[in-house]
Amino acid sequence: MNIIKLYLFLSFFTFILTGQTSLNQISNDISNNALLIYETNKEDAILLSRQALVADPSNAYAWAVAGNILRKNKEFEEAENFFKKSLELNPLLKEGLYWGAENNISLDQFDEASQKLKILTNSCSGCNESVMLKLSLDKKKAQHNSNDVSTKDKLDE
Repeated sequence: MNIIKLYLFLSFFTFILTGQTSLNQISNDISNNALLIYETNKEDAILLSRQALVADPSNAYAWAVAGNILRKNKEFEEAENFFKKSLELNPLLKEGLYWGAENNISLDQFDEASQKLKILTNSCSGCNESVMLKLSLDKKKAQHNSNDVSTKDKLDE
């Protein structure tokens, strides 16, 4: 928790003294730090991601990062609300589309994930996220269909 307080203090101090850093940039920096520390300190990462939203509630990237941290923490339903807000603010945000679709896949919401994949492919045709998302979606659909066939076979026996 001390790292969070120190980071926020330094960010705010820099903002006040220089006037050169925008709230959006502070929000992005806090979000990026939340992503960096997630693997070693999940609780602080969640707190940092929430602080990024306080710094700039209109930052679509901060909403996507907060959603992604919740998704990684297997809080898929709550994460969904963060991705929706992110994409309301910026419907073409690569991270919001990619992480939001991955969250949809975790919730077996394949149509929603496919819609996000289509938007991502059209807006970012050369980016790796669209390729990785297509692979992830195809794999999960195949697993889902395989499970459906296995269940049907057991019911037929």
